[in-house]
Parts: sequence; C-alpha cells; structure tokens
Amino acid sequence: MNINKKYIIIFGTLILLLVFITGAITYYKEKGEQAQIPDTKQHVLSLSQDYPTNPKELLDFIGFCKNSVFSDVEELRNKKVKQVACILTNESEEKPSGFSFPLFIPLESIFSLKPDNYLGISVDLKDVVREYDSLLLEEEKLYFCNISEPSWEDQLFVQLVPEQNLFFPEGGICCAGIEMENDHSINFSGFIPQAESLNIKHYLVNEQTVSDVMNKQSFSEIKDILSNYPIIWQMEKPITL
Repeated sequence: MNINKKYIIIFGTLILLLVFITGAITYYKEKGEQAQIPDTKQHVLSLSQDYPTNPKELLDFIGFCKNSVFSDVEELRNKKVKQVACILTNESEEKPSGFSFPLFIPLESIFSLKPDNYLGISVDLKDVVREYDSLLLEEEKLYFCNISEPSWEDQLFVQLVPEQNLFFPEGGICCAGIEMENDHSINFSGFIPQAESLNIKHYLVNEQTVSDVMNKQSFSEIKDILSNYPIIWQMEKPITL
C-alpha cells in the first residue's frame, strides 16, 4: 500500500514537472517571437518638410512609394495593375510633430489633384506590361518613354538622372531602358503644377527611339515620334483648388 502511494506521488510529481516545462517552453517561445517583431516607430520614414529637401529624402520617399506598390495590402489585391499615390502629411493636425510622414492610397482613389501639393506615384511596371502583352515579360530588356503635360517632375529627381529627362514649356519627357528580370515600378514625384489637369502617358518604344527622342529639341517633334508607339499606361487627373 505504501509502495503504491510512493509511485502515485512520484507520478504526480512528474506530471506537474512536465506541465511546468511545457508552459515554460511555450512562454519563452512566445517571448522570442515577440522580440523578433520590429518596432515600426523606429523605421518610420519622416521628412523635415512636406516635400523632399535633398536627394536622400527624395530617394527615401520614392523608395517608400515603390515598396508600397509591391506591398501585400488589401486595397491592392486582385488589381490588374497595382498603382499608388503617395503623399506627405503631419502625424497629427492637433499636435504637429514638426515632421511629415508618407502615406499611400490606391491611385484610382484620387479624383482630383491640388496645385502645389507634393505627390508621388508608383505603378508596377510588370503589371502594365502584362496587361498590354504578357509575352513581352520574356524579353531581357524593354524601352519606355513617358510624357507628362504639363511638366511636374521634381528638380531633385532630374539632378539624379539628368540624362533621362527633357523639359519644355509644354511638358516633360523621360526615356529609359529597363531590365525586365527584376521588379520595377514607374515612378513620378513633384509639385502639382498650376494647370487644369495633369496628363501622363507611358509609351513602349525601342532602343533607337529612346536615342532619337532624347536628341530632339522640340516637344512637338517628340510627340510626333511617340504617336507611332503604343501607350501602355496613362493617367489624367483634373487639378482643382
């Protein structure tokens, strides 16, 4: 009888020890997982003004916009072409922090633009090409030109890639060749101009046309050249006060 009691006590002790060990393992595992979650407050992009003031801030803003279009957010799921508009805003209107923080929304959610506001746009290039002709994604490199009427590119961006941009009173031109093996986005940023609307057209061209366009001195000549090529993405938004 005493022997049975002894074994019962030992067995019960082992059960309690097993429960304790299992609980401890679960606790520390959960704590470890929590420790791996980054503090997003430490990684939030902030700018000193409501627009980029130097090349680094511009690249950070473009990077934020580009990463947003490739993010797996509900608003962009099941879209044939993923495209976002990025804006800068104070953290709180009641308690301004002195810094501006970027936000993004689906581009189609914007019905009109406000002059002088700073805006970024990113569009998934592969989505655009796939929608036009999916077989083109097998190409090693494709060539594109875009026209914005009127011109609205950020001068900081122009300083970064001056060889790809032309500016005229009527509008701006940008041409480039893109390696298609990587994820790329069509990116725009700048102050919304004082105009009735902003119109952007993205053309699929060839390498020779890129060279021809960038050597022209007339906006009308460039438009004539590009009129012979397909528009694979375009946007037009009214500008209102």
